[in-house]
Amino acid sequence: MTSYEEAVAIVLRYVEAMPAEDRPLPGCLGQVTAEDMRSGLSLPQTSIAGPDGYAVRSADIAGASREAPAILRVGETVRAGRIPRREVKAGTAARVMTGSVFPRGADCVVRFEDTDEPPDKNGPNRNRPKRVRVYVAEKAGANLRRAGSAVKRSALVVPKGTVIGPAQISALTAIGTTSLKVIRRPVVAVIATGDELVSTGKPLIPGRTYNSNTAALVALVTHYGGIPKVLGIARDRQESLRLKLSCGLAAADAILTSGGVSKGDFDLVRLVLGTMGKVLFSRIRLGPGVAFSFGMLGRESSAGKSVPVPVFALSGPSAGCMINFEALVRPALLRMLGHTSLRHPEVEAIALDAAAVKRPLPFVLWTKLEQVEGRYRVTLNEANGPGFLPQLASANSFTILPEKSTIDPGDKVRVWPLSWSS
Repeated sequence: MTSYEEAVAIVLRYVEAMPAEDRPLPGCLGQVTAEDMRSGLSLPQTSIAGPDGYAVRSADIAGASREAPAILRVGETVRAGRIPRREVKAGTAARVMTGSVFPRGADCVVRFEDTDEPPDKNGPNRNRPKRVRVYVAEKAGANLRRAGSAVKRSALVVPKGTVIGPAQISALTAIGTTSLKVIRRPVVAVIATGDELVSTGKPLIPGRTYNSNTAALVALVTHYGGIPKVLGIARDRQESLRLKLSCGLAAADAILTSGGVSKGDFDLVRLVLGTMGKVLFSRIRLGPGVAFSFGMLGRESSAGKSVPVPVFALSGPSAGCMINFEALVRPALLRMLGHTSLRHPEVEAIALDAAAVKRPLPFVLWTKLEQVEGRYRVTLNEANGPGFLPQLASANSFTILPEKSTIDPGDKVRVWPLSWSS
């Protein structure tokens, strides 16, 4: 039986980042940059006004105050996107709007709030002021955004390996970027196994169960940035499973199966995977979901090269299946997406109730984690709960208990916060 840490190490030895692709910038959300992105221009291209206000010469307002305002003649109003027509000379000012080109002659901006500009105006100043009273003495450079202060030409804006989010899209759009080279999203085939499985929407007769694992795995693959490809249900026959795996091999970068990996007469995944490729390990020391296997298949590319395709054979019961995914598929999928931080986030929490592990292996509980006054607390069991499914649906964390351990209220435990609902 393979330890969890060893299993992760083996998986990561056999997966690598997907090739890069060029994509329109708005469609890159959540993907990882494959190259450094540098600015091809300086921004702002010329000095601009920061807040709405008056562009003035600092020498003209030296010593200005509420009691002794400086009075200046208003030459023009400059709006964003327009070029000033006049130079600001001694004793004059220009009304400037946020982002407008800074007029020659001025060296600072006085905010409207620090002048006699109407404080409650909504839109244009209907009075068209000819003179302005300035109540503060600003220094040269105040409220002024110099050319190149946002970014200089050739400056690194987004480094290679960055996950693209709204802030990166904003910054790259500001420098004129329309497309980006990013790590391609992997296509992940999802196959359920078992004669007992029924697709949702069909009648459920005794002895059958709805195929919930496929829905869960599709959601998890999508959540972490992959592209799921549902291949349906393989029945408990070698030919059926071989056909589904062959379809996944032809159409996907990785394959997930659920069920069929235990020791029953009709658990055929390891057998078929071994005949089509190789099984690298079976069974892990982490429950539930001990019956997890990992293997490799290979296909030939259009260029005649061998393309390895990892196969993750997950446990059949829903609890173990999703634990298998978070523990072993998640880091592999993140690596395929180009991420470098693969270790699962973990916190130390105070147990609010008791639990015990009798088996000789670490065990994972579906738990509820909360943070109170900067400290984490975790409920290990839902007292008087109506069953496991409501507990699974309300859980927001996995708590990992050591083998053959007893946890009492107040003990410290390792907890994996889950990001599934975000």
